[in-house]
Amino acid sequence: MERHSPPSLTTDATDPTGTSTVVRTDRRQHLRSSQADAFRAGARSVTPLLFGMVPWGIVAGVAMVSAGLSSTQAFGMSVLVFAGSAQLAVLPLLVAGAPLWVMYVTASVVNLRYLIYSAVLAPYFRAQPWPWRVLISYLTVDGMFALFVGRFTPDDGEPHREWFFLGGSLVVWIVWQASCLAGIFGGALIPREWSLEYAATLALMALLIPLLFDRAVVFGAVAAGGVSLAAARMPMNLGMLVAVAAGVIVGVAASRLAPQGAASGASHGA
Repeated sequence: MERHSPPSLTTDATDPTGTSTVVRTDRRQHLRSSQADAFRAGARSVTPLLFGMVPWGIVAGVAMVSAGLSSTQAFGMSVLVFAGSAQLAVLPLLVAGAPLWVMYVTASVVNLRYLIYSAVLAPYFRAQPWPWRVLISYLTVDGMFALFVGRFTPDDGEPHREWFFLGGSLVVWIVWQASCLAGIFGGALIPREWSLEYAATLALMALLIPLLFDRAVVFGAVAAGGVSLAAARMPMNLGMLVAVAAGVIVGVAASRLAPQGAASGASHGA
């Protein structure tokens, strides 16, 4: 019977000592070690975000069940949508019996920011194969996006950035799903006096305030906040829809109308 040597023991004919095989093995081991280190660093980096994410997830779980969804439907929505703001925006419309197109439009407008996120992240992950990019697009959330772009730049040459992003994003995903499950199955046991929805809102504000480093972002945030207050009494929670649209329009307009020097100065100041 013909015998075959294991691939790891194959030697180059020009290198009878097997040195090249050892070098290749060492490189693969070093690569795996570097990827694991980047993954763990990303996982550690999101730890401060989890304190605000847990109450937010619990609130989302309670809201889904309160809107009439079964436990299976609520958890399915949490996994498929994976966007707390869109979930909380659509649920009041579901309770109010709003048309399906209104719910679709509301969720799409609330999630318009992901178009901006994808445009910013594209230079970082352009070289990755499409399965990586699909996975990253699904796992992208506000907190991890802010941490990632604050730590890396597209041309910094840092290796294994995708593993850093994956490590942090997976931790966020797991904690979010666990928090939603806690709200779905145990939300009724939580006293209303705890006001978890306010804790989640405050945590989100603490995360977003450091992002207000650009004139266009500030103008967009102020416009969205003002419109949301003015339109708070609109039926079917449409005030949020109008506020998000106003913020996006004002932010884009401010970005295009701002002098080039001022815009670049603001970016460097960040």
